Amino acid sequence: MSGHLQPAAACLLTLALWPFPAAALDQQDIAALIKLRPSVLKVEASDDRGNVSVGTGVAVGPGVIATACHVTARATTIRVVSNGERMQVSSQRAQVGRDLCLLDVPGASQVPVVELRSTPLKPGEELVALGYILGAAPRVSNGMVLQLHPHDGANVIQSTTPFTSGASGGGLFDREHRLVGVMTFKFRSGTDNQFSLPVAWIREGMALPAGADVAPLSGQAFWSESEAALPAFLQTLRLQTEARWGELESRARGWIAGNSGNASAWHALGRSQVKQGRPVDGIAALEHANALDADNPVFLTDLATAQLGQRDEAGYARTRARLAGLSPEALSLLDQRLQSCAVKSDTAC
Repeated sequence: MSGHLQPAAACLLTLALWPFPAAALDQQDIAALIKLRPSVLKVEASDDRGNVSVGTGVAVGPGVIATACHVTARATTIRVVSNGERMQVSSQRAQVGRDLCLLDVPGASQVPVVELRSTPLKPGEELVALGYILGAAPRVSNGMVLQLHPHDGANVIQSTTPFTSGASGGGLFDREHRLVGVMTFKFRSGTDNQFSLPVAWIREGMALPAGADVAPLSGQAFWSESEAALPAFLQTLRLQTEARWGELESRARGWIAGNSGNASAWHALGRSQVKQGRPVDGIAALEHANALDADNPVFLTDLATAQLGQRDEAGYARTRARLAGLSPEALSLLDQRLQSCAVKSDTAC
């Protein structure tokens, strides 16, 4: 990879705590998160040179801690830390391609286990994330589900819950404080490109036989492949992030030719057309994307922004009302976008 995708445990050594565009935590969340903190542990992975990678893990079974494999990839020794107590990892069940590792920790059998959500997530749902910062206590951020990207039998979660280094392997929870995902990677630029692994993969991992002794792992995660080998949704999002609009339009048209019912492909087409100065075509494609996937905050935000740029006040009002009906966070996403566009004086934002 060229470095535009990065693990949450690399580069910056902080977990983002500012609420952009997330809402403030309420008292109910704070009380529940105090309850959840014992289930979120620090992970220390040491290689044969004495280098230590720090990440986060979540107790998903008695003595079983889920984390991101890129945290433990080079480790010869792994420990998890709970209330200042370091406990040795005896083995790990690694799904390296998915970037999901389950650590077997005999000493952690009494650590409280989180509940795994069994019902599907929906775009617009509010989320709370828990992860470590600089190896200190776990910290909290919140946001919402932006998109759900089908990959390898489940949906990779794209959200606005901000995180950076030390948070890899941390827990992503819904409003009922059930685990919905494990925080893993983000794009280098942008604020809405945080990604988490689905709990469905955790359930599959729990069914695997006992893992191998701790040793460096081979292989690489799906998000760290070469550009051509990336999943389609990451190829598309990367082109958007890098403003490669002509390539994005070509990619989207090929995608639509193979699957005309794919809402993400129509969204990518519309976004690329608007950015290339063809707003009428772009709005038509964005409306088609919204017809295929109603109540997607990303699609609606792009549609509203394009409508406002074309001075379609009635269309903008309708789309804004749909965002307001999703959640306050969805409407805040639009307002943040419009503010950014105004600062840039970008009518095709």
